[in-house]
Formats: sequence, C-alpha cells, structure tokens
Amino acid sequence: MQIINHFPGYEMVIGEGADGKRKIRNMYRGIDVGMGGYVYAEHGVYSNVALLDVASMHPTSLVLMNYFGDRYTPVFKEILDVRVALEHGEIDRVRTMMGGRLAKYLDDPKSIKMLVGAIKLALNSQYGLSSSRFDLPQRDVRNVNNIVALRGALFIKTLQDAIVDKGYSVVHCKTDSIKIPNADQAIIDFC
Repeated sequence: MQIINHFPGYEMVIGEGADGKRKIRNMYRGIDVGMGGYVYAEHGVYSNVALLDVASMHPTSLVLMNYFGDRYTPVFKEILDVRVALEHGEIDRVRTMMGGRLAKYLDDPKSIKMLVGAIKLALNSQYGLSSSRFDLPQRDVRNVNNIVALRGALFIKTLQDAIVDKGYSVVHCKTDSIKIPNADQAIIDFC
C-alpha cells in the first residue's frame, strides 16, 4: 500500500476519540481529509462554474494501487477499460475487448445501457468491499483507513491546491469532483 507515499505530506494519525475508542485521522497538508471522500465547500453564489468530475475515481485507484495483486488487478483494469470505452461511445473498440465476449450485447442501445450499469455496479462493489470489516478475498487486512477513498481524497486535495496556486478559486470538492467559478479553458485543460 505504498501508493499513499506518492502524496508527500500525508500522515495517518492514530489517537483516541472522545468515546475512548481508537480514532484514525488522515492528515494531509494541514487538514483531516477524512475516511471517505474529501469534502470542501465555500458557501456563496457563483457564476460560470465548471464542474469537473474524475471518471471512475475509485476503480482507477484500485488499479493504480495494484490492489488485487498482479493476477487480478489486470482483469479488473480490463473491465474498467470496457466501461470507460462504452461511456465514450467506442462500441467498435469494445467489440474487440475481453476477447470479444461482450460483442453480442452491443447491437441494441438498451443492452449497452444495461451493460454500462452492470459493469459500474460490479466495479464500485469491489471498491466498497475493499474496505469491509468482515473477511473476504477483496479485503486487505492492512486497509484500516479506507485506502481507496483516501487515495481519491489526496488526489482531489492536491488538485484543489494546484488550482488555487494558479490563481483560481475552488468552491466545492466532493469525493471525485471539483467546482471552479469563473473557469476558463486554460484551467479546465489543466485539470
């Protein structure tokens, strides 16, 4: 789980909560990014707000972290690649992926929509199960702080800081999205 070291300044702080139980805090750049997705908001009224979404944040984190090891992570990535290609309308490309096994579902738009939903559910379920508190193959016992969501939080916080460093404002972050008021093409392209 060394991937978190790619975010210099991150520290897992283990302490005691008000109830006397062990409490884990994920500290990064002076703030607690929490145990789930990072959330940030500046209340107000804004215009020309760009809403930028990170596609498949948690499944991509699972792949980048090689969470399922060298044997199963490539299979998971192949399924993720199919989902992204379908969402981009790359139907002909998907016909050749996974040994062509999905081709029979790609002639009907309704079937494609159902396939996208099924794949999204399967991918996100694996993320959810990765931080379960019960024993199962997807769970790594070292994952005490929801490391997949943590990687996403560290990424979004890093992006937020980079946007601000470029002189823009960020008015909202939530898990896998960020909102930038008075956004221009330069900052959108940067993101």
